[in-house]
Amino acid sequence: KIACLSLKSCLRSTITWRLFYRPINMERRDYNYYEANAATINMEKITSCEGNAKILHRLCADDPPRIIHLILGGETFSSNSFIFEGDDLGWLSYFIGKSECLLHLRINYLPGGEEGHAIVEGIARSKSIRYIKINNLSNDAFASIMRALGSLSQLEKLDIDDNSSVAPDGWSELGFLLESGVCKLKELFLCRNNYIGNEGMGVLSNGLIGIGSSLKYLELIDNSIGNEGLSSLVDALQTCTGLETLHLSGNDFSSAAAGLGSLSTLLQRYEVNLKDLNLSSCRINDEGLHALAEGAANHCEELDLDGNESITSTGLSYLSNSIRSDSCRVETLHLQGIPIGDDGLEVLARGLADSKSLWLLELDNSVDVSETSAGWLAFSRALCDTSSVNSTYLSNHTICDICIEDDEETIPRDI
Repeated sequence: KIACLSLKSCLRSTITWRLFYRPINMERRDYNYYEANAATINMEKITSCEGNAKILHRLCADDPPRIIHLILGGETFSSNSFIFEGDDLGWLSYFIGKSECLLHLRINYLPGGEEGHAIVEGIARSKSIRYIKINNLSNDAFASIMRALGSLSQLEKLDIDDNSSVAPDGWSELGFLLESGVCKLKELFLCRNNYIGNEGMGVLSNGLIGIGSSLKYLELIDNSIGNEGLSSLVDALQTCTGLETLHLSGNDFSSAAAGLGSLSTLLQRYEVNLKDLNLSSCRINDEGLHALAEGAANHCEELDLDGNESITSTGLSYLSNSIRSDSCRVETLHLQGIPIGDDGLEVLARGLADSKSLWLLELDNSVDVSETSAGWLAFSRALCDTSSVNSTYLSNHTICDICIEDDEETIPRDI
């Protein structure tokens, strides 16, 4: 839809626009031409349709409705959408570069040739864009966008999702961009880019060093990262002292005990501010959890281990010992998707009994929650040991919520 509200009722005058491409040869003019004529032009006369004129006007309008969110490309077509036609695209490029209100640019498609080059030039001149999201571009288009971003010192958030066509030289351009230190990003999302892998992670790690302490949120989901890539990442994170959230789900750490151990050491020895660590569905096993548990428990407030099906009661015993420590800081622990039997529940209960920080625990719905279950009886004693008044006093009074995949009715009444 061409006129959907960008931030709902709080920004009713701010419009999101979606642009569509119809291949037409554009007349190539240089920046000086647009600069010389911009103040006196009539939008309706220089564009091929009324919709295009409205978009160009609102990119640089002083009064609402103004465009802060612009989408290039998409699957839905509307008669009111912007058509990449003739010199309309040249003017679009110019006004992207001149706009003071355009904050968010999403690029789903970039035409080739002069049309794509014009858009890239406009992006490179922007002084307002703070957030760019890139989806499924060709390698050449991706590389050209990365080079253009080298001019955007104001860029705060970069989201690169599902760009499976990007080759190593394209990822190298991203590495060069980050390593330059021009963009002091606060948030970086790299998701479902399978060709990153260990080799690509080595390149990108140098870029993370360039970002440094400004980075607050890093998401590297489903990027085929293993032990070598994780070790490279940990080395780079020593400079990212402001990082608060690290999301690594969907990678393969089945043989990454060394990398997980390095991550644990990083959390204990270096000045980092990590509060939220997500390692869900990373194929972590007991050995990996042993290497990770102490550092993660003593530093992070939220730890997500959902979906690591290879973890057994042996691995949970290492985690239990960490959460019962007085130095443990974990408040929220996610263990859904881990087949925890009675042995695992009893092990967790021992840690829970002495925990002074944990207030929310999420478990898989496969656990035996019958009132005769030895595991749940151990949980009951940890929460309220009624064997004596003193034992009741010394029971856990910190935890507030035990969730079994949001099904509270399955939890025994005494729990």
